Amino acid sequence: MDDTVELTYKKRKKQRRIRCIGAIVVVILVFIIGFLIGYFAKKTKREDREKERPNGHDKKAEMQKKHKDMMRFHEMFQSTVKAEALEGNLKYFSEKPHIAGSPRQKELANELERRFKEYGFDKVEKPEYQALLSKPDLIKKTRITIKYKNGTVIYQVKGEEQEGGSQPGVVQPFLGYSPSGHVKGELVYVNYGRVDDFKQLKKLGVNVTGKIAIMRYGKIYRGNKIANAHSYGAIGAILYSDPADYAMEGGEEENTYPNKAWLPASGVQRGSLYTMPGSGDPQTPGIAALTGMYRRPRNESELPPIPAHPMGYGDAINFLQEMSGSVVPEDWKGTLGITYHLGPEFNRGEVEVELNVSNNLEEVPIYNVIGTIYGKEEPDRYVLIGNHRDAWVHGAIDASTGTSVTAEIGRVLGELLKTGWRPRRTIKICSWGGEEYSLIGSTEWVEQHQKELGERAVVYLNTDTIVSGSYVLIASGSPLVKNTIVDFSKKVDDPNAHDDKKTVFDISLERNPSKNNPGKPAVGNLGSGSDFASFYQYAGVPSADFYYIFGYKNETVFYPVYHSQHDTFNWTVKFVDPKFLFHKAMTQLTGGLLLQFADAPLLKMDVITYAEALNSSLNSLISAYPEELKDYAGSMNYLRMAVEKFYDTAKTFSTAREKVEEKLEKYEETSFAELRRLNDQMIQVERAFIHPYGLPERRLVRHVIFAPSKYNLYGASNFPGVSDILFKLDETKDYAGVDRQISIARQAILGAVDILTLIKSG
Repeated sequence: MDDTVELTYKKRKKQRRIRCIGAIVVVILVFIIGFLIGYFAKKTKREDREKERPNGHDKKAEMQKKHKDMMRFHEMFQSTVKAEALEGNLKYFSEKPHIAGSPRQKELANELERRFKEYGFDKVEKPEYQALLSKPDLIKKTRITIKYKNGTVIYQVKGEEQEGGSQPGVVQPFLGYSPSGHVKGELVYVNYGRVDDFKQLKKLGVNVTGKIAIMRYGKIYRGNKIANAHSYGAIGAILYSDPADYAMEGGEEENTYPNKAWLPASGVQRGSLYTMPGSGDPQTPGIAALTGMYRRPRNESELPPIPAHPMGYGDAINFLQEMSGSVVPEDWKGTLGITYHLGPEFNRGEVEVELNVSNNLEEVPIYNVIGTIYGKEEPDRYVLIGNHRDAWVHGAIDASTGTSVTAEIGRVLGELLKTGWRPRRTIKICSWGGEEYSLIGSTEWVEQHQKELGERAVVYLNTDTIVSGSYVLIASGSPLVKNTIVDFSKKVDDPNAHDDKKTVFDISLERNPSKNNPGKPAVGNLGSGSDFASFYQYAGVPSADFYYIFGYKNETVFYPVYHSQHDTFNWTVKFVDPKFLFHKAMTQLTGGLLLQFADAPLLKMDVITYAEALNSSLNSLISAYPEELKDYAGSMNYLRMAVEKFYDTAKTFSTAREKVEEKLEKYEETSFAELRRLNDQMIQVERAFIHPYGLPERRLVRHVIFAPSKYNLYGASNFPGVSDILFKLDETKDYAGVDRQISIARQAILGAVDILTLIKSG
């Protein structure tokens, strides 16, 4: 290589080295500059966030403002409820007959769907289910006849009402799911048709086997009456409304509707006979009755076994006065102005009763309406309120008063949405179809969504016959929410206010005081008979039920035109709530509770009250069956220990909860996670009492502490799995079953202990 070439080579090599070093320097400078930009940018953002993040004082002010806004919205709700709107609602929803499965039922569903959308709800659904219903045969009419055996008729009931019977949409009197049938025989008067009534008849030497039982409404669910009659051998049944229970001032025309509130002689109480509470559609127990779902055969659907039919006391007297035999016991006597006899003999020879029932079964669509307002902080937690929409005829009280109230709650919440309010948790307003037959709409919806509800449902509030009188509030609920109901009732003015008694609390304490808690009004336990049943006794959702009840001579009386053609807007306005002040108060009460459960950061639920309820329930069980339980002293002792352990755990939990509540009251910061954990523990306590396999012979009724007895579907029973077996232990001899049910209850209580036990962070 010559010198020139070598110099050129060295020069180029040096230039490449310089360029390389320069590139490295540039990269380093870019990196440093980028780092500095990123550092200062992050620093600036962090400083900005720190400036935005409130310090302790600012955080307290923010919490105060948030609480003040919440209370302002709640007060706005109370002041926005309008009696005039409630009156308009009731008039519209009870204007025409709307039995389940009818075209009018769908019209009402469509109207609620339209309203919820108009109010600005985030989501409005109208789920449809296929339900098995029964209706009277329109061609072959039901007839009940008392006649001589030679065919001469003494008296006949045609199954038709003289008043209101010709109105479009009115379905003639019948009992839902009663089978069609034609039976003949003698009559036996069985009082209210309770098991104890049939046992007393047996002691009196009166045999019901092969006879037609005639009984009065009241005391227990009508379906249980028919089931009891069948179990004691009756071939058919007649139900009637005695003036003693439904016309307490006498059944004369001047003492009954339209002159007074009492049921007239022509009034007939309709109703369902299905005795599988919580089952919903008879063909799809445990499965939502959606199109395409499995449907069990009708002959396997546990429908009522014997034909039965209702009548008014104006008809019933013509049968009862023909009966002879022994005079009934004193407490079995009604007030028809006749001598009540047990039968089965008649005053005239060669007489029989012929019961010819003609009903048809059909699968028809029913509709629920679900309006949803999504929560802001906890959209995955649901607070629900609802009632059924269907009725046997006009159903102004049952359940259009409830529909009027929930529709007004929906309207007012819509007004709040316009002002910027949004609940902490999701609110759902529910209108159920097909309740009167077998709680169908609510049950099918709960079955379809049970997993979601088990995870997300906070509480369900039921508003069925919410204004059925003007005497006093009757409330029932899970022990978790009883104190919440009592406390909130102090915030609502009562239309019966007098002297220094102003609020619903004051009037309730005066007219319906608790027997066990001095200074508090009574709040009962939940039985069945309305749409809370599936939520509470199947899914374990804490629930409550409310209605303002009818009164007579300072005593509570269920409203006398129940399930009859006289349950109308006019009856309600004339004898219950002419100015719709009770509707307004009940809207403020239930709507206010709805908002409280939806908005409170820490739920106002009380596990100590549940512990006390467990103890009281156990004591009631022992008091009811002292002799039967002597042989189970060991098992009962273990059950008692479980109840005591729950009480101790509840005390510890409540102490921790109170500390968090005190922090909230002082506007001190509390973590979302801590609030969520405490709330979920309280809610899940109710779920602990749900036994997955259900109660004996009732797998769809699963609450082992509070559920209706198998022998009375309305009233709440204490430890129902145990008490139902004890009730008929002398007949069934199921001694092992008692031990098994005690163990199931004990295990459930210990499960609730686990749920309430506080877990320390590591």
